[in-house]
Amino acid sequence: MKKMKNNKFEYCMNALHYCIYKGEVRLYENALNNTSKYLRFFSKLFGFEKWYHRVAEKNINDTEGRKIFFDKKKSFSVGEANRIFGFLYSGYPGLFSFILGGLGIRFFEDKYPWLNAILFGLPIGIGYIPAYRAVFTKDKYLKYYKKFEKKDASWHKKWKWITIAFFIGSWIMLAIGVAAMWGVLLF
Repeated sequence: MKKMKNNKFEYCMNALHYCIYKGEVRLYENALNNTSKYLRFFSKLFGFEKWYHRVAEKNINDTEGRKIFFDKKKSFSVGEANRIFGFLYSGYPGLFSFILGGLGIRFFEDKYPWLNAILFGLPIGIGYIPAYRAVFTKDKYLKYYKKFEKKDASWHKKWKWITIAFFIGSWIMLAIGVAAMWGVLLF
Protein backbone atom coordinates (compact mmCIF):
# COMPACT_ATOMS: atom_id res chain seq x y z
CA MET A 1 0.00 0.00 0.00
CA LYS A 2 2.77 2.44 0.94
CA LYS A 3 4.65 1.66 -2.28
CA MET A 4 1.57 2.49 -4.35
CA LYS A 5 1.11 5.89 -2.68
CA ASN A 6 4.78 6.67 -3.22
CA ASN A 7 4.48 5.79 -6.91
CA LYS A 8 1.48 8.09 -7.34
CA PHE A 9 3.31 10.91 -5.61
CA GLU A 10 6.42 10.26 -7.69
CA TYR A 11 4.38 10.17 -10.90
CA CYS A 12 2.60 13.41 -10.00
CA MET A 13 5.80 15.27 -9.08
CA ASN A 14 7.57 14.11 -12.24
CA ALA A 15 4.57 15.06 -14.40
CA LEU A 16 4.60 18.54 -12.86
CA HIS A 17 8.35 18.82 -13.45
CA TYR A 18 7.91 17.65 -17.04
CA CYS A 19 5.21 20.26 -17.73
CA ILE A 20 7.38 23.00 -16.25
CA TYR A 21 10.27 21.78 -18.44
CA LYS A 22 8.09 21.81 -21.56
CA GLY A 23 7.00 25.35 -20.72
CA GLU A 24 10.63 26.42 -20.43
CA VAL A 25 11.45 24.77 -23.76
CA ARG A 26 8.59 26.69 -25.41
CA LEU A 27 9.82 29.89 -23.79
CA TYR A 28 13.38 29.44 -25.07
CA GLU A 29 12.19 28.41 -28.55
CA ASN A 30 10.02 31.53 -28.78
CA ALA A 31 12.89 33.71 -27.56
CA LEU A 32 15.28 32.24 -30.12
CA ASN A 33 12.75 32.57 -32.95
CA ASN A 34 11.91 36.17 -32.06
CA THR A 35 15.59 37.04 -31.79
CA SER A 36 16.12 35.56 -35.24
CA LYS A 37 13.26 37.64 -36.67
CA TYR A 38 14.65 40.85 -35.20
CA LEU A 39 18.15 40.06 -36.45
CA ARG A 40 16.79 39.44 -39.95
CA PHE A 41 14.85 42.73 -39.89
CA PHE A 42 17.80 44.81 -38.69
CA SER A 43 20.26 43.09 -41.03
CA LYS A 44 18.04 44.01 -44.00
CA LEU A 45 17.57 47.51 -42.63
CA PHE A 46 21.30 48.18 -42.24
CA GLY A 47 22.56 46.09 -45.17
CA PHE A 48 24.10 43.16 -43.28
CA GLU A 49 22.17 40.45 -45.10
CA LYS A 50 25.26 38.36 -45.96
CA TRP A 51 26.29 38.38 -42.32
CA TYR A 52 22.79 37.36 -41.24
CA HIS A 53 22.61 34.44 -43.69
CA ARG A 54 26.04 33.22 -42.59
CA VAL A 55 25.06 33.39 -38.89
CA ALA A 56 21.62 31.87 -39.50
CA GLU A 57 23.09 28.97 -41.50
CA LYS A 58 25.62 28.33 -38.75
CA ASN A 59 22.92 28.40 -36.04
CA ILE A 60 20.58 26.06 -37.92
CA ASN A 61 23.29 23.39 -38.10
CA ASP A 62 24.54 24.02 -34.55
CA THR A 63 23.39 20.98 -32.58
CA GLU A 64 25.76 21.79 -29.73
CA GLY A 65 24.13 25.20 -29.31
CA ARG A 66 20.66 23.64 -29.23
CA LYS A 67 21.90 21.19 -26.63
CA ILE A 68 22.71 24.09 -24.30
CA PHE A 69 19.06 25.16 -24.35
CA PHE A 70 17.10 21.94 -24.85
CA ASP A 71 19.09 18.95 -23.55
CA LYS A 72 17.18 16.92 -20.97
CA LYS A 73 20.14 16.22 -18.70
CA LYS A 74 21.97 19.53 -18.50
CA SER A 75 20.52 22.61 -20.15
CA PHE A 76 19.06 25.99 -19.38
CA SER A 77 15.56 24.55 -19.73
CA VAL A 78 16.10 21.75 -17.23
CA GLY A 79 17.92 24.07 -14.83
CA GLU A 80 15.07 26.56 -14.90
CA ALA A 81 12.50 23.77 -14.54
CA ASN A 82 14.38 22.49 -11.47
CA ARG A 83 14.43 25.94 -9.87
CA ILE A 84 10.79 26.72 -10.65
CA PHE A 85 9.66 23.30 -9.43
CA GLY A 86 11.60 23.75 -6.19
CA PHE A 87 10.21 27.23 -5.66
CA LEU A 88 6.63 26.18 -6.33
CA TYR A 89 6.85 23.05 -4.20
CA SER A 90 8.33 25.03 -1.31
CA GLY A 91 5.24 27.25 -1.31
CA TYR A 92 3.21 24.48 0.32
CA PRO A 93 5.44 23.87 3.36
CA GLY A 94 6.09 27.63 3.29
CA LEU A 95 2.75 28.07 5.03
CA PHE A 96 4.06 26.30 8.13
CA SER A 97 7.41 27.98 7.74
CA PHE A 98 5.90 31.44 7.96
CA ILE A 99 3.72 30.48 10.92
CA LEU A 100 6.70 29.05 12.83
CA GLY A 101 8.83 32.00 11.80
CA GLY A 102 6.18 34.39 13.08
CA LEU A 103 6.02 32.52 16.38
CA GLY A 104 9.80 32.63 16.65
CA ILE A 105 9.94 36.35 16.02
CA ARG A 106 7.05 36.97 18.41
CA PHE A 107 8.47 35.03 21.33
CA PHE A 108 12.22 35.40 20.84
CA GLU A 109 12.33 38.72 18.91
CA ASP A 110 15.96 39.48 18.04
CA LYS A 111 17.51 37.51 20.91
CA TYR A 112 18.08 34.33 18.90
CA PRO A 113 18.36 35.15 15.18
CA TRP A 114 19.65 31.66 14.32
CA LEU A 115 16.62 30.07 15.94
CA ASN A 116 14.35 32.29 13.85
CA ALA A 117 16.23 31.30 10.69
CA ILE A 118 15.91 27.62 11.61
CA LEU A 119 12.19 28.01 12.30
CA PHE A 120 11.75 29.63 8.88
CA GLY A 121 13.83 27.07 6.98
CA LEU A 122 13.04 23.82 8.75
CA PRO A 123 9.54 23.16 7.35
CA ILE A 124 10.62 24.00 3.81
CA GLY A 125 13.73 21.84 4.09
CA ILE A 126 11.89 18.87 5.56
CA GLY A 127 8.95 19.32 3.18
CA TYR A 128 11.19 19.39 0.12
CA ILE A 129 12.87 16.05 0.86
CA PRO A 130 10.05 13.84 -0.53
CA ALA A 131 9.82 15.88 -3.74
CA TYR A 132 13.58 15.79 -4.19
CA ARG A 133 13.64 12.02 -3.71
CA ALA A 134 10.71 11.56 -6.10
CA VAL A 135 12.15 13.65 -8.93
CA PHE A 136 15.90 14.14 -8.70
CA THR A 137 17.31 11.03 -6.98
CA LYS A 138 19.12 8.97 -9.62
CA ASP A 139 17.67 11.31 -12.29
CA LYS A 140 14.24 9.67 -12.11
CA TYR A 141 12.76 12.54 -14.07
CA LEU A 142 14.62 11.37 -17.20
CA LYS A 143 12.88 7.99 -17.05
CA TYR A 144 9.53 9.68 -16.61
CA TYR A 145 10.25 12.13 -19.45
CA LYS A 146 10.50 9.19 -21.86
CA LYS A 147 7.11 7.90 -20.68
CA PHE A 148 5.49 11.32 -20.81
CA GLU A 149 6.65 12.08 -24.36
CA LYS A 150 4.68 9.07 -25.59
CA LYS A 151 1.43 10.29 -24.01
CA ASP A 152 -1.33 11.77 -26.17
CA ALA A 153 -2.39 15.41 -26.43
CA SER A 154 -5.25 15.04 -23.94
CA TRP A 155 -2.82 13.86 -21.25
CA HIS A 156 -0.55 16.85 -21.93
CA LYS A 157 -3.49 19.26 -21.78
CA LYS A 158 -4.75 17.74 -18.51
CA TRP A 159 -1.35 17.96 -16.83
CA LYS A 160 -0.78 21.46 -18.14
CA TRP A 161 -3.90 22.55 -16.25
CA ILE A 162 -2.86 20.59 -13.17
CA THR A 163 0.52 22.36 -13.30
CA ILE A 164 -1.21 25.73 -13.54
CA ALA A 165 -3.37 24.79 -10.52
CA PHE A 166 -0.22 23.70 -8.66
CA PHE A 167 1.36 27.08 -9.47
CA ILE A 168 -1.68 29.05 -8.27
CA GLY A 169 -2.04 26.87 -5.17
CA SER A 170 1.58 27.44 -4.26
CA TRP A 171 1.18 31.21 -4.42
CA ILE A 172 -2.05 31.04 -2.42
CA MET A 173 -0.40 28.94 0.30
CA LEU A 174 2.52 31.36 0.39
CA ALA A 175 0.14 34.32 0.74
CA ILE A 176 -1.81 32.55 3.49
CA GLY A 177 1.48 31.84 5.26
CA VAL A 178 2.52 35.49 5.10
CA ALA A 179 -0.92 36.57 6.35
CA ALA A 180 -0.75 34.01 9.17
CA MET A 181 2.70 35.24 10.17
CA TRP A 182 1.41 38.79 10.16
CA GLY A 183 -1.54 37.68 12.31
CA VAL A 184 0.78 35.93 14.77
CA LEU A 185 2.94 39.03 15.03
CA LEU A 186 -0.03 41.33 15.63
CA PHE A 187 -1.80 39.28 18.29
